[in-house]
Amino acid sequence: MVNNGRGSARGLSRRRYLGSSIFINCFVLLCTLICVVPVLHIVALSMSGREAVLARQVSLLPVDLQFNAYKSVFLDKSMQNALVFSVLLTFGYTVFAMIGSILLAYPLSKKQLPGRKFLMIVILIPMYFAGGTIPEYLWIKQLGLIDKPLALVLPVLISTYNTIILRNFFLNIPDSLEESAYLDGCNDAGVLMRVVLPLSAAALATLSLFYAVTRWNSFADVRYYINSTKYYTLQMKLYQVVFSTTDTEVSMLEGGRNAVLSETIRSAAIIYCTVPIVVVYPFLQRHFVQGVMIGAVKA
Repeated sequence: MVNNGRGSARGLSRRRYLGSSIFINCFVLLCTLICVVPVLHIVALSMSGREAVLARQVSLLPVDLQFNAYKSVFLDKSMQNALVFSVLLTFGYTVFAMIGSILLAYPLSKKQLPGRKFLMIVILIPMYFAGGTIPEYLWIKQLGLIDKPLALVLPVLISTYNTIILRNFFLNIPDSLEESAYLDGCNDAGVLMRVVLPLSAAALATLSLFYAVTRWNSFADVRYYINSTKYYTLQMKLYQVVFSTTDTEVSMLEGGRNAVLSETIRSAAIIYCTVPIVVVYPFLQRHFVQGVMIGAVKA
């Protein structure tokens, strides 16, 4: 009787575990479909013919497969210039932002730093309270940065959130490693370059991805501070494509038969702007979760 009771209890727990596993898997599958289906629909629209799009026949697969929309987007000089400028801006911004975050987070991770708690409070204040768009615009204007690329870099150079993550990561590095480096004759800069940064590769990769994605997706500051089209980012061009056309406007390629519907152009432009960051992400993905979790262990 005891064995039968234990067996039934084990069977019940196994059924509960199986049921919960099925529920979790179905929930994850549903969330995945919610994310993937819109992307597949945009891809299908970008590759479908004009008549099929007008007739609302396109769902998840292209209808009347053609690539006229991509030809129109890829051959657009303004889109090409925006892509090159966006890549250079994102790379330069990420490098300088990481340098600034490292130089700010490393001293704050030292317990012997005088006034460390007060400095942390000062750094946290802008995270919760901002001056607003108008004061920021007046500040940029007084600095003479209107219509200059630096206006897209300096105001958002260091993120408080990213700095806190990096500081917490530095706090988890054993003090004995740094003390050994000091005994070997390293100064503070040598300890940072030879000991701390090599051990922080996961956190650095994670925050680099944060900075890069943030800069790549931003376009509001371009609208506020940039007037010259040569300094338009790819997201700004996408904003123009998405919101400055209507369903009845068309872009003519080689005559009426090859006319490209504006909805197809918008879909192709969205894919055009999304692909670069998707290509970069897999190279940093293996560091992503590890960097965030380790940085969140110690406050």
